Amino acid sequence: MTLNPTFVDFSADPPRTANASVRADGAGDAGGHWILDAGGAVWVDFAAETPSDEVTMKICALVSKNGSSSGHAPLDILVNGQSVISRLRIPGGGDLPQVMTFAVPGEWLRSGPNTLELRSAEDSRAMLWLYRVLLESVWDRDAAERALLTDHAAESAFTFATYSRPAGASEWRDGPELRFQIDEGQAAAPAELSWRGSDGSEAAISFAGEMTGFLGHVRTPGGAWLQFRGDLTERREHLDGSARRFETEVHWGGDWHRSGELSVFLDTGSGPVERVGWRDQRGNTASIGLTHDGASFTGYAQRVNEGPIGYRGEIVGGTR
Repeated sequence: MTLNPTFVDFSADPPRTANASVRADGAGDAGGHWILDAGGAVWVDFAAETPSDEVTMKICALVSKNGSSSGHAPLDILVNGQSVISRLRIPGGGDLPQVMTFAVPGEWLRSGPNTLELRSAEDSRAMLWLYRVLLESVWDRDAAERALLTDHAAESAFTFATYSRPAGASEWRDGPELRFQIDEGQAAAPAELSWRGSDGSEAAISFAGEMTGFLGHVRTPGGAWLQFRGDLTERREHLDGSARRFETEVHWGGDWHRSGELSVFLDTGSGPVERVGWRDQRGNTASIGLTHDGASFTGYAQRVNEGPIGYRGEIVGGTR
């Protein structure tokens, strides 16, 4: 069967899709996910050609808690009217989204339009939270997830409203915007980001997978450590010519070798930064130390499942 990688990412409004369109009744956006009420349904229409082989389906969802108790929102999943599973009780207790994997027989699919239906039971006493749906050929493992990460990384420029507080305080104080763009050609959004400012400030933050917010800590120039969080306010492809572009090299086997281009922009509201480190959603990591004028850097990089290697760069051209 020919099935292009298919996904629906409900963390965006409207949802991000590939080879799919979405219809709903009793369901809608709730900021970072969709919510299905009791009896609510979501239909994902997708296309396939010459069906024959099995399809792998992955669904990320949770059921909201009833106070301190586990929620109750059984889920029915159907493909072209055929039941994949009935009254599924999603595990996890409502604390974290759960990824569930199912096999869809190839004979259930049609050449051309197909429909996946996700329905919350009429007797649900909690809300079903839906994060994403992935569909791919059984022989093309993780293709839909790779396609989603690539699509997710296309808009790599972020702006967050920030807030901080001492560890013992209850109220958050407004802070300066955090604006950044890091693109090293790996087609993946950041999962973690850290930096040191030339004024002595430092921070380390971790992002929600949907990039709707972050949590971390920050050190002020005076040496005080604060809790630090942010809410996404804007996401776009570029930051209007603000990112510096570097030609890079990596060191392995005793020699330096040309690598791809790195675009970096980080505005913390506290002046220039001298060190930036990150881990992306594919598991790649890097850390760079910038010269005083920001024209070059030295650091390291580590691709997922590989060892660390030297990393250096020189600024080229203009910004983007």
